[in-house]
Amino acid sequence: MATISSPGIGSGLDINSLVSQLVAAEAAGPTSRLDRQETRLQVRLSGYGSLKGALSALQSATNTLSDFRSYSARSVSSSDTDVLVASASGEPAIASYDVSVANLAESHKLSTDPALANAQFTSLTDTIGTGTLTFRFGTTVYDSGTDTYTSFTQSADKSSATVKITDGTLQGIRDAINQADIGVTASIINDGSYYRLAITSNDTGADNSLEISVDDDDLNDTDGAGLSLLAFNSASTNLTQTAAAVDASLTVNGISITSASNTLNDAIENMTLTLKQAGSSTVKVASDTSNVKTAVQGLVNTYNSFLDTVDTLTGYDPDTQQAGTLNGDGLIRTITSGLQRLIGTPVGGPNDAVRILADIGITTDSTTGKLIIDEGQLDDKIANNIEDIKALFAVYGRTTDGFVAFDSASADTRVGEYAVNITQLATRGSFTGSAAANLTITAGVNDTLVTEIDGISATITLTAGTYTADTLAAELQGKLNEHADLKNNGVTVEVTQSSGVLTVTSNRYGSASVVNITGGTARADLFGSSPTSADGVDVAGTIGGLAATGNGQYLTGASGDVEGLKLLITGTQTGNRGTVDFRRGYASQLNDYLEQIIGSEGSLGRATETIQDGISRINDDRERLQLRLDSIEQRIRNQFIALDTLLSQLQNTSVFLGQQLAALPQINVSQKSG
Repeated sequence: MATISSPGIGSGLDINSLVSQLVAAEAAGPTSRLDRQETRLQVRLSGYGSLKGALSALQSATNTLSDFRSYSARSVSSSDTDVLVASASGEPAIASYDVSVANLAESHKLSTDPALANAQFTSLTDTIGTGTLTFRFGTTVYDSGTDTYTSFTQSADKSSATVKITDGTLQGIRDAINQADIGVTASIINDGSYYRLAITSNDTGADNSLEISVDDDDLNDTDGAGLSLLAFNSASTNLTQTAAAVDASLTVNGISITSASNTLNDAIENMTLTLKQAGSSTVKVASDTSNVKTAVQGLVNTYNSFLDTVDTLTGYDPDTQQAGTLNGDGLIRTITSGLQRLIGTPVGGPNDAVRILADIGITTDSTTGKLIIDEGQLDDKIANNIEDIKALFAVYGRTTDGFVAFDSASADTRVGEYAVNITQLATRGSFTGSAAANLTITAGVNDTLVTEIDGISATITLTAGTYTADTLAAELQGKLNEHADLKNNGVTVEVTQSSGVLTVTSNRYGSASVVNITGGTARADLFGSSPTSADGVDVAGTIGGLAATGNGQYLTGASGDVEGLKLLITGTQTGNRGTVDFRRGYASQLNDYLEQIIGSEGSLGRATETIQDGISRINDDRERLQLRLDSIEQRIRNQFIALDTLLSQLQNTSVFLGQQLAALPQINVSQKSG
């Protein structure tokens, strides 16, 4: 018997349609239930997303107010910016300064002198000569009117440098000097009659003038021929001075000041003066509290916006009979009440002038719960009580010793007032010779030093020559501070001399400050046979009577209530150094509270994760339902196929029987009756 290959062929029924309708009817109830469950969860998830957005905005609004450094901004103005421009480089004192600029700092400028027959160049390719140029930077006493070179004192900030000249043409010497990148710029100028090689110190100031010595390949280093034309020293002044190196000269409130640079960073503490021209200007420093007021307004606005979001999420409209997506949600009630309780709790002690928001003109509307700002009162407090405002909002420690400064605190630091006691001040590492230094440095003989400073190794080569004790100290300091490995790691030193004995001192404080001269051909000549080294030490002491850890000049509480409290200790006194009153203001507390809610491990994050897990379970239920429906569909389909097969068989039997009956012989009734 033939089998049914297509459902319905045997019976004529639309089995596929019947099966689909039966399966759909079976799925309708469970699918509707899962849809309703997922919709409810998605609505809550969306509501939590809106809540998190409002809370994140509120947390961002605390950033400026949490940082105590934000309250120290200064506005600096100059009455005549054509004379000078002033800017804050830290926290300058609020004051007014009368500044009078007599002259600007100038660079030392030299050039070849056409008055010398061999210096009358008519082409860029005219030849001067070859050899070696040695440049030293320092203070020159020279009278250009009489061409009298009296003396030269090398600067302690720059080492000497040499430039090998192999292309002795004007342009060849210019390019060699510029490519050497030693703090000198060479150029060629046509004065209308002759080309002149001009040499300029890159830095301004009397201490940055140039001394140029020549090792001429023609074996005469001082005559007016060959490379000797570029000599400018006590033995030969073949170059002419076109501009002397001079310091800027000015007065600040009647006090005379000189500066090697036209940018002064230390004439007025924490201020930068950039001199433009001679003249007078008044510089005024005022407290710039505009950012503080803006930040306070921003915090109030975002808090009120948060309350608006809460009203939208939890409210109920009786007209539309629509409830907010988080209506009745316990978590949002807990978060809101926590914030309201926090901003209503006083900060500081009962005797403090400012300890609640109302003290600076911020009150709460009794109906809406929103914050209201009294602009006049806020402006007055910011203008006259900025330290109190700082303590009200920021993480901050007030110190009673001017040489003890609050730096930072950790999450473990407890609010309180703590005594500071110093048993050891931080020092710098040093290396001191045992005998006066040999003042003559000979190339290849005693010109190298192998050093290790603050853990960074560096090998330097000193410029050959005969020095004074001061110029040798300057040469050594310059070579070390210009070394790439030291410079790239922020390592610098100070080199001093006393009766010819050299001392190299790291500019870093603490136990990491270590200076060692470990080798080199110049070690014995410069530092003697038994030099001594003294490693730096870290500051030591206690905070609140509890142990603290020193790191350079920073002292940090190690345990208990002061754990993580970090102070900068300067000055020269040990023993009792006053107290530090540590506070956590509103902005800091808000930030910490909000982090507990919206942080990666926060309560809102956990609630959101629970909802997402619920949605995942619903998706799992959908997959299980689909598997069950697939099984039901197969069972129903098999039943219909069996029915279809049975009907087909019955139809075939009916046809067969009909055919058999039709084939039976016909009986003649009339014949039988005859």
